[in-house]
Amino acid sequence: MKKLVLTAFSLLATWTLHAQDAPKRELRGVWISTHVSLDWPNRTHSPAQQRTALNTILDHNKATGINSVYFQVRSQADAMYPSTLEPWSYYLTNNQGSAPSPLWDPLQFAIEETRKRGMEFHAWINPYRAVATLSNAGNPAMYDETHVSKTHPEWLLTVGTVQILNPGLPEVRDHVTNVIVDIVKRYDVDGIHFDDYFYPNGTTGDDAAYNADPRGFPATSAGRADWRRDNINMLIKRVNDSINAIKPWVKFGISPSGIYRSSTNPEIGSPTSAGALQHYSAMFADTRKWLNEGWVDYLMPQVYWYMGQRGSDYSLLVPWWNNNAFGRHIYIGMANYKVNTTGWSSRSEIPNQVRLNRNHANVYGQVHFRHAFLVANPLNHRDSLRLRFYNKPALLPAMSWKDSIAPDAPADVVLTRNSNTSVTLTWSGTGETSDEFQKVRGYVIYRSGTPDIDTENANNIHAITNGDGNTFTDNSLSDGTTYYYTVTSLDRLHNESSPSAIVSSDNIKPTIITQNITRTLGNGVVNITASDIDNGSSDNWGIASMSLSKTAFACTDIGKNTVTLIVTDKAGNIDSASAVVTITGTLPEPVIAVSRTDNTFTGLPANTIALGYGAQSLNLVASNNTSGNSATTYSWSPADGLTATGNATTTFTPSVAGEYTFTVEATNEFGCRTTASVSINVIDARCGDKVLVCHATGSTLNPSGPVCISENAVQAHLRKGGTLGDCGNEGQAASATAKSEVAENTISVLKAYPNPSTTQTTLSFTLENKERSVVLEIFDMSGQRLSKVYEGHAEANKIYSFPVDISGFHGQFFNARLTSSDKVYHFRIVKE
Repeated sequence: MKKLVLTAFSLLATWTLHAQDAPKRELRGVWISTHVSLDWPNRTHSPAQQRTALNTILDHNKATGINSVYFQVRSQADAMYPSTLEPWSYYLTNNQGSAPSPLWDPLQFAIEETRKRGMEFHAWINPYRAVATLSNAGNPAMYDETHVSKTHPEWLLTVGTVQILNPGLPEVRDHVTNVIVDIVKRYDVDGIHFDDYFYPNGTTGDDAAYNADPRGFPATSAGRADWRRDNINMLIKRVNDSINAIKPWVKFGISPSGIYRSSTNPEIGSPTSAGALQHYSAMFADTRKWLNEGWVDYLMPQVYWYMGQRGSDYSLLVPWWNNNAFGRHIYIGMANYKVNTTGWSSRSEIPNQVRLNRNHANVYGQVHFRHAFLVANPLNHRDSLRLRFYNKPALLPAMSWKDSIAPDAPADVVLTRNSNTSVTLTWSGTGETSDEFQKVRGYVIYRSGTPDIDTENANNIHAITNGDGNTFTDNSLSDGTTYYYTVTSLDRLHNESSPSAIVSSDNIKPTIITQNITRTLGNGVVNITASDIDNGSSDNWGIASMSLSKTAFACTDIGKNTVTLIVTDKAGNIDSASAVVTITGTLPEPVIAVSRTDNTFTGLPANTIALGYGAQSLNLVASNNTSGNSATTYSWSPADGLTATGNATTTFTPSVAGEYTFTVEATNEFGCRTTASVSINVIDARCGDKVLVCHATGSTLNPSGPVCISENAVQAHLRKGGTLGDCGNEGQAASATAKSEVAENTISVLKAYPNPSTTQTTLSFTLENKERSVVLEIFDMSGQRLSKVYEGHAEANKIYSFPVDISGFHGQFFNARLTSSDKVYHFRIVKE
C-alpha cells in the first residue's frame, strides 16, 4: 500500500511540474441541488425572482466553463415540474402539492435557459428517497396528502431516520419507471441522472418483500444481499430500456459513492481500506455490472477524498475506475464542498485532481459538487478552473454506441470584416431534419494563426456556439494579426462533422477598394501596376498579393478601359474588383491631298492622270487632320512608283494606265499610328505624237468617237464636252468618273465639283443608312473650322448638294469633313 501511495505522489509531482494541455473533449459538469434548497430555489420567492436566481446560477457556471448541468428535479418523491404522478416540491412553493402562482414550469425553463448557454441539461432524480428525515414526516407542509408516504405507506422502507421506496417491490419499480418515462416523453432532456441513494447503509425490515418475491435467491445473508442488488439491477435495466425505446438519444447515468469494493484484486475492487464504505455491499449497488452490461451510458463515482488520503486515496481510486469502464464513460464526481477543510488545505488539490483525471483515457471529465461551493470559491479553486483548466471550450464526449454518424459540414462560410479587431462568420447550416440524431445542436469555431488548422488540437477551439444559429462574431482579434477559421457542426450527441473551408481574417471580399485613374500616353505606351488603382486594400489586414488583368496600354486603348484588380489574401482566398483606366491622347487622322504638277486643264478629277496630255505627275501631300504638330511623321506604301520629297509629300509619275492605291501611315507625337489611302486613276491618252480624245458632238455628220488630235486642239474639244482617252474604254471610264462627280455622286460618300476650283465648288454626299444627325464642315490644314455647311438629318441613298464659296479661303488645301453617328468622312478641296 505504501509503495502504491508513493508511486501516486511521484506522478503528482510530475503533473505539477509540467503544463497539461486541455483535452478537446471533456465533460465539465455541476450539480445544482434543489433538496432543502441547497443551491436553488428560495421557496419564499416569487416565480419571477426564482427565474432570475436560476439564470444567475446558469450564467455563473457558463462563465466557469461548465458545459453540462445536473439539475435536481425529484429529491424525495416530489416534482420541480407539473406532474400527475407526484406532488409539487415543498422547496419550490413552501407547500408541497401547491402549484406555483403564477403557474410556471421550472423544468422546462431550466432546459431552455441551459441550452441558450450551450450547456447540456440532465434531469437529476433520486429514485428511492421518499422522506428525508422522520422528524418531518408529520409536517403537513412538507408532505402533501398526494405524496407517496400518504398514498402508499406500504411502499416505504424505514432505515434509521430515513424512509425510502422499497426497491424489492415491483410496484415501486413500476412507479419510478413511470416517473422517468413521463419526464422523457414530455421534456427534451439530454439525460436522466440518478444519484447515490439506493439501499441505505444498514438496511433491514424488507423480509416481507423478500418473502413475497425471492426469485430463487437463498435466505442466507449473502443470498439476501444478492437479492437486493438484483432489485436495483432490475430497475436500472428497465429504466435504460425504457429511455432507449422512447428517445434513444437521451443519456442515462448514475453517480454512486466513490468506492465499489475494497480488494487487493483489481478485478474485484479498488485498493482501499476494508473499512471504507463500499456501495456494492453497503448500498447493494453493483455498478460494475451496470457498466459491463451496458445498462448505463456513464458512471460518475463520487470520489470525495483527497490525493494521498489513507484508506481512500483519490490517486488510486481514479485509475481503478478508469480500468473498469467496459467501454462506457467514467466521469469523476469531485468534492468541491471539502476544499479548505481538513486534508483539503492545498490550493493545488482540485487542480491536481483534474490533471489526474485527464491522464486517464476512460475518464472523460468531472462534475463538481456543487454549485454553491463554486460560488464560494474557497482557496480560489473556481478561479483556477475558470482561468487555467476550463479557459478554452471543450466538446462533450461522444457516445459511439448511441450514434456515431457525423452531421454534414457547414457550407458557404463567409467572413466579413467589422473592424481591425472584429470579424463575423456566417455559413449555411445543414437544414431541417426529422432525424433527431442528426439535428445540429451547435457549431465549433476553430481559429489559428496558420492556415493548416489542426482541429484535434483543443487550443484551436475558439468557441462553441450556443445553438444552431449560423453566425458568429469574433471581437478578440489583435490588430495586424492574421487569423484563420474553420467551422464544424455538432449533433445532439456531439458527433462532429468534417471542417468547412478555411477562411481568413484577411479575407478580401469586404476590403478591396479601387479607384478610377487617368493616364496620358507617352512614347506610345502606358504601364500601370495594381497599386496604381488600389485605394487602400494593400494596407488592410494582410493582403498577400495583387495583380491586374491588364497592365500595358497603347494607342488602341485611348479612352476608357475596364480592368480587374485580383487580390489574394494570406489564406489563399481570391477575390476581384473592377476599376476604369482612362487613357488620354490623340490618334492621328491622316488625310491625303492630291494635286497636279502641271495645271493644264484636263477635265479630269484631281486624282486622275491622262498619259500623253497635261500633268504627268501628281503630288500626294499627307497631313494630320487632328494635329498640326510637326512631330507627326509619315511613311508611304507601296513605295514603287513614288518619289519622296519629304516624309509628308511624295510624287507619283506613272508610265502605265491603271488604278493605283497608295497608303500613308502617320505617327504622331504619342507614337500612335493610323493610315489613310488614296486611289489614283491613270488613263492612256497617248496617240503617237498626238492626243487621244473622245469627240462628243454626237451629230450625224460628226458622230462621237475617239480621235487623235494635236495637242493644241485638245482644249477646244474639251470645252465642247469632249474627254481625254478612248470613248469605248478608258475614255468612257474617265468621262463616267468625271460626270459622276458632277452629277450623281454615286462613287464616293463625300465629293466636291469642280475640284480644283478658283471661286466656288459644290459639296455633295450620299449615305447608305438613314442618320438622325450629320454635320458637314470645312477646315483649313491647321484644323481651324472655316465653314459649317450643313447640320441635320440625312435620308438613306439621297444626294445632298451644297454650293460653297471658297474664294475667301486662304491657302491651297482644305478638308471637307462629314460626321455621322458612327463614322467620319473626309474629302480634300483644292483651290487653284
